[in-house]
Amino acid sequence: MDLVDITLIVRDDIQLKMPRAHTPSGWITFGFNEDLNIATAVALNEMVELIKEFYTIGKAEALALASVAVDLRITQVVNGVKGVHAILPHGSIRK
Repeated sequence: MDLVDITLIVRDDIQLKMPRAHTPSGWITFGFNEDLNIATAVALNEMVELIKEFYTIGKAEALALASVAVDLRITQVVNGVKGVHAILPHGSIRK
């Protein structure tokens, strides 16, 4: 890449445990831990919370939607820390 344009917006009206990213292709949540299974669980749990918030549904419904709409990918395996990101593509869940 020769040029990257990043816009940061500080939000005082929400409380996050982990970072989230809004990209042109979808929403991303992250999980980091020395154990890949724990990192995966964190990323997925954060995505379930995001789906609950966006669509005003319960945890069971959000988890069911995540199981068919969310992709999990390995972000990093560096210095003993594993990273996983969960991706919810725009338009994959309609109200």
